[in-house]
Amino acid sequence: MNTKMLTLVAFASLFLSGMALADMGKVTISSPANGATFNKTDSVELMYEALPGDDGDHVHLNLDGKRIDVIHSLKGKASAGMLNPGKHHICLAVNTKGHVPTGAEACIDVMSK
Repeated sequence: MNTKMLTLVAFASLFLSGMALADMGKVTISSPANGATFNKTDSVELMYEALPGDDGDHVHLNLDGKRIDVIHSLKGKASAGMLNPGKHHICLAVNTKGHVPTGAEACIDVMSK
């Protein structure tokens, strides 16, 4: 293959992979930062934005692998509540109307003392 053809194939691959990501959606957690530490009496509030993609409908808030809330707003604040002391894994995941994850999610790890 010549250089022009290789360049064209590379750009097409990047373009198509970008389209696939756009179809799946995207979630961003703007705060708290990954690795943040809280007192056990603090309520952990997440600021987020979700782009649902083609099949996405709502967001699930998961704490340590368990769903704790179903959120229909695609932008705003979600509360994980007060956390027991220790390390915790918090995720926001886009789901379909049938509560099937689309693959778009954002996760952070926090510490409660």
